[in-house]
Amino acid sequence: MATITPTIRLRRLGMALRDHREAAGLTLDEAARVLMRSPSSLSRIEKGLHHVPVRDLEYILGKYGVADPAVRDRLFDWCRNGRKKGWWQRYATDLSPEMMDFIGLEADATFIGLFELILVPGLLQTEAYSRALMEGGQFADDPERIDRLVAVRMLRQKLLHASDPPTLWTVLDEAALRRRIGGTKTMRAQLQHLIDASELPQVGIQVIPFTTGTHRGVSGAFEILDIGDRGDLRIVTVDSLTVMSYREEQSDIQAYGTAFDRLRATALSERESQKLIAGLLSEL
Repeated sequence: MATITPTIRLRRLGMALRDHREAAGLTLDEAARVLMRSPSSLSRIEKGLHHVPVRDLEYILGKYGVADPAVRDRLFDWCRNGRKKGWWQRYATDLSPEMMDFIGLEADATFIGLFELILVPGLLQTEAYSRALMEGGQFADDPERIDRLVAVRMLRQKLLHASDPPTLWTVLDEAALRRRIGGTKTMRAQLQHLIDASELPQVGIQVIPFTTGTHRGVSGAFEILDIGDRGDLRIVTVDSLTVMSYREEQSDIQAYGTAFDRLRATALSERESQKLIAGLLSEL
């Protein structure tokens, strides 16, 4: 059976159905019997891995006793638009399903927390820096694909200038600022871009200097996305060489949230971080 990559709407619908099931006092197994489904099928719905037809949603809400018109309207909207496509679908041949799902989540985030150890994160890269990075990566022999991937990265950055942009908070290890991706000219422009971005009201940039020594992020980069007006859905992603993975367990999500808070507390203040970046820029 083909795997359905969850979209943000299917995730939110699944999370809401889980909450309504629990509010009705039903365990997963009990609800499965009431709905005449297998527990595994219901679990996939609650994880956003299975699309629910409108008629099935009507039946489920009836069994769970969900009668509030506003709540029902919101759930039916998520159901009908659960497979809604975004601009990134135009690049489906170049992006993995996981990456397309991630871009959709990122586009719906109200808060984005980034920690990077050795590179400037994609949402804050200049085009030249991004291109230089990819030219040294796995697609080095495919310049046309690199063109498309750079375009994707630049399009992702538009969310920072939307009418209602998310808050972007980035913590960088100093190593990410000293690694000269693309040479001196490219790195100078990249450092200046970080300084300019740090002046945006919705962007915070902090740096952990080398003098700090060890810290909670030495094991690698990660990203936290809060979805919804109240941040009612938190997503944590961790990259490796070949795959982007989600941390699904609540204990893991809490651990990464705590680590990010401690990294922010360890890092220089925004103003001191800006001074450090400006100092590195003057050295180039």
